[in-house]
Amino acid sequence: MRVRPDDEVYRVDAVWLGPQGMTLPWTARYSAYGIWLVLFVTILLFEAALPMSVSIPPVWEVVISVLATYALTGVIDHDRPVHTVWQLVRAELNAPRAPRRPSAANRFTPSRIRIRESHAGTTPTAG
Repeated sequence: MRVRPDDEVYRVDAVWLGPQGMTLPWTARYSAYGIWLVLFVTILLFEAALPMSVSIPPVWEVVISVLATYALTGVIDHDRPVHTVWQLVRAELNAPRAPRRPSAANRFTPSRIRIRESHAGTTPTAG
């Protein structure tokens, strides 16, 4: 007897294809529409807070929102929902870090560097 896992049910994306009889030229999961809306409004509020102008129609804002949504929905699926990605980002930002060791470039201070002065009137000779 062979037992089949129920993973196939989760592989089917719940998408809205558009109004009845007319399909949209893209397929997007229901969560993608919500993510896009939140990103779009966030970008508009960010631009409103800064001394930037928002063009009408907000073409660049839509493009940036679509690209960010595409990137996020590439990470989000039924095994990793949106709230777990947010928790992962928060945990990474708040994680304790070991102090960085100074690199070789940072160990030298200008007081240790000696500059050799060339004598006026002397020219290097090819040897």
